[in-house]
Amino acid sequence: MVDQVSLRILSLIPGLIPGIEQVILVHSPQHSTDLSGFLLKKDAETYKTEPIKLEAGSSFFISLTAGSQTYKWFQKEQVPFDVINKNKIQLTIFNELKNNILLVKHVFPGATSCDLIFIYFNENLSNFVLDKVSEPFSAQHKNIVGYLLSHSIQTVYQLTDSQNKLTSTFDDQIKLVVKERDFLRESLELQSQQERQGVVRLSEYYLAQIAESYGKRAILTDSAKIKLKSYEGELYLLEGIIRDALEFAGALSSSSRVSSVLIADYHIRFPDPSEIRTSEEFIEGLPQRLIKTHLLLDRLELAASGIKQKKNNLTSANVGKEFPTPVSAPAITDALRKHRKRIIQLFDQYPDKWEIIRHEFRPIQNLLNSVQNQELLSA
Repeated sequence: MVDQVSLRILSLIPGLIPGIEQVILVHSPQHSTDLSGFLLKKDAETYKTEPIKLEAGSSFFISLTAGSQTYKWFQKEQVPFDVINKNKIQLTIFNELKNNILLVKHVFPGATSCDLIFIYFNENLSNFVLDKVSEPFSAQHKNIVGYLLSHSIQTVYQLTDSQNKLTSTFDDQIKLVVKERDFLRESLELQSQQERQGVVRLSEYYLAQIAESYGKRAILTDSAKIKLKSYEGELYLLEGIIRDALEFAGALSSSSRVSSVLIADYHIRFPDPSEIRTSEEFIEGLPQRLIKTHLLLDRLELAASGIKQKKNNLTSANVGKEFPTPVSAPAITDALRKHRKRIIQLFDQYPDKWEIIRHEFRPIQNLLNSVQNQELLSA
């Protein structure tokens, strides 16, 4: 199989030699007699390339691949092979054309293969000097042309190889970027799914707590869960949304003695952005300095709820893994240390919230116990 670089070089030959009539390329793989041949021939104002079958002369071509000589001149009678096209119609290029033939040889790096390029020149200088077409193509001219053209073609091979390597490197980089983009997209989608599922779990927790205070049992329907997964607002607003939904559903009940309430999607109303107060304002009586601590406790409670549902141990490591964006156990410890005073204040302000972490999560219990011990020592 001929190398694509070889075909590319073959197509560039007419640009190096004005008015050239035809070029034959023989591609010889290393340690193989399976030669490939192509004919580049002028057709009106353009050049066409077509494959040709080499039925004779394999030993001749193989002999040319040996040695260090990069170019050599031949007369047509000295090239002992027939060229037949793919339709088995014999070409008469050796009988019809009276051109001098320059062979330029290129050995690929590592001697993996070799290209033999046979360039057919006119017998005069019409390929080079338009105003002296009658001057013969002398031996001196041939030496100059062979030397310069051989080096030019070798340079074109090197430039083409460098370009291919750059293109290959660029393609690899593009593939890597695409792969990283796809990985990031999948990661973001997974994170988004975890966050949406987290919203549902937090809603179920709020619903159970609020419904219990009403002496009822409440359940989220599938339609309600689907709607809650689309919620993109702040988590601190979620408790109020669930409370409103429960009151709405309870008000629609046919009997006040109904102990179980189903929460459907139409019971849930997300606040409009215009209704949400900015972080500079007080939110449900909560000053701004406590908002981040409140959200931290909400996330810890949500994670703890998920761990209990999975029946796993309620450790800092497991809680960190349950976060939409996983965090380490030391990070949780550091966050609790920084928010220590505000956590105590919020626990005192909301004695009925965060039941799981308050009573079962050891880092929180240790924090509360340390405060009680300090109070006893100071008493």
